[in-house]
Amino acid sequence: MPVKITAVPLERCLDSRDLSEPQVGPKGEVLVFGVSQQGKGEIHTRDVSGGAEETWLLEPAPSVTRGFGGGCFQWLPDGSGVVYAAKTGGLWEAARGATSACRIDTQSPVTASRFGVAVSASGEWIACVQNLCELVVVHRATGEEHVIAQPHAFVFDPVWNGDELYWQAWSQPHMPWDESEIWSAHIAQREAHVVLHQPGVSIQQVQFSATGEMGVLSDVNGWLQPYHVVDGELVALLPPGEQVECGNPQWGMGAHTWCWSPDTTEIAIARNLEGFGDLVVVSVATREMRSLGRGVHGSLQWNSAGILALRTGAVTPTQLVKYAAQTFEREILATSEVDSTGGAWSQYELVEPTLGAVDCGNYNVPYRLYSPTTNETSEQPFIVWVHGGPTDQWQVTFMARVAYWVGRGVRVMIVDHRGTSGHGRAFQQSLNGHWGEFDTADLIAVVRHVHASGWATPQNTFFMGGSAGGFAALNAAGIAPELCAGVIALYPVVDLADSAEHSWYYEQHSIAVLVGDSPENELLYAERSPLSKVSALAKVKVLLLHGDLDTSVPMNHSITLAQALRKAGGSVALHIMEGEGHGFRLRHNQLREYELIGEFIFTL
Repeated sequence: MPVKITAVPLERCLDSRDLSEPQVGPKGEVLVFGVSQQGKGEIHTRDVSGGAEETWLLEPAPSVTRGFGGGCFQWLPDGSGVVYAAKTGGLWEAARGATSACRIDTQSPVTASRFGVAVSASGEWIACVQNLCELVVVHRATGEEHVIAQPHAFVFDPVWNGDELYWQAWSQPHMPWDESEIWSAHIAQREAHVVLHQPGVSIQQVQFSATGEMGVLSDVNGWLQPYHVVDGELVALLPPGEQVECGNPQWGMGAHTWCWSPDTTEIAIARNLEGFGDLVVVSVATREMRSLGRGVHGSLQWNSAGILALRTGAVTPTQLVKYAAQTFEREILATSEVDSTGGAWSQYELVEPTLGAVDCGNYNVPYRLYSPTTNETSEQPFIVWVHGGPTDQWQVTFMARVAYWVGRGVRVMIVDHRGTSGHGRAFQQSLNGHWGEFDTADLIAVVRHVHASGWATPQNTFFMGGSAGGFAALNAAGIAPELCAGVIALYPVVDLADSAEHSWYYEQHSIAVLVGDSPENELLYAERSPLSKVSALAKVKVLLLHGDLDTSVPMNHSITLAQALRKAGGSVALHIMEGEGHGFRLRHNQLREYELIGEFIFTL
């Protein structure tokens, strides 16, 4: 067996693509799925039974999503083509094999921002979500359209059951994982009424079986899990005592972490096992459960050929897989790995993380530690990496950035501070009222544990994170600068009062809930912001990276902090990534990110 290579070259990390929302056609023969690379999205096709993957070039280009999200396109009921949302706006129909599409919503502006495409069973009506807040139905033949009047500020994931349209809805001050409801309307009357609602409960991912049985995900028992809806009541589908999450915070539409079997006797469900994952099949009648395979799964669909899913793990680049009907034998249909001058991922020595937790008295702070296979010493750089959100979690998916740094002798710890998803509703909700406080305290507790365990010293410890993760990293270093050598913050929140006024409207209202008061309480907002900790942050080195097109966290956050740190005599480097939004998609900017971070951690 050839010796594995430890250090992964940059070319291998940068040469990749994202796969999304696989869908088999109504006849079970052809598979379509989204592919995005370097900011460009396409739809690809291949035969389910085999054959080459082909690019379905469409004009205008589809608004393909990334990862486990969806909502860009859907097959027509007869399999003759797809309806999709275009990147430039509007709803379009394309026949199989065609390269040009026909506009469906001809009565709306061509730039209308629409997503969450849902085609009725008859093919007569198309439902979609406009600007995340309006539910629109469009007659496919005439372009006639109607906005379904309903009382909520946000709507997600329309789905048809015959001529009845269902969707998820919620309003301020909630986010969908705090409290959300299921509503419906018949296409003839188009009068909305609530179907499922419980105060303080999240309900999402409405799914209907082939026989019309309704199911949802809900955290009514404290864990986000699948339920069968029977006479308006939620009936658990998982065995009693299963304390696992089966879904994620909805930062976008189209998640499918569970689905019905074609005969309605079973469900498939992707479970979150402390950040790791597996795919299981559960009997609806007996709740007997069997595991089909390890790995984080998403975008599930079950048809006569078997179960389709996206699958990934620490050493597994994202795959589009099929678990065959009857045998559930797994077959890889497509992969995120592309040809690279860096060679195949299989030649590199990739590592699985180890699970751990820091005991903080009445709660634990979970973490996942990625360690190099070379001899470990306390002199190796140690990155404490924080996810964004702050309501989110980095599960054990394939992360080229982690593989790159670990292959160069860096230990990387992914921290699940209070407010992280994946550990039940109580842990997730515990950050409400304490953002900037509890997450910061948890990071500091973890780093003290790292040093007490002899894994690193303050001289080679780095806090790192993006967005809300950058916020937490900067806050931790600002309160306990003696614990680290520096902070790497990508597009960080640094001023809560400014974010409450200028951040992305989808989450803008949640800041008051997370902080625990209104923006009028200037003192509290200032105390929780990194910008109030400049004198302490000036004692460590700071690297700031920000996109000039970022509308979620405008780049003035990083600019303002950099100016304040320089005025205080601190050592700060600010780099603006041109043409980038909230996250870096362009290859030359990704290359620059790696190089700047490497220079930062290896020269301190």
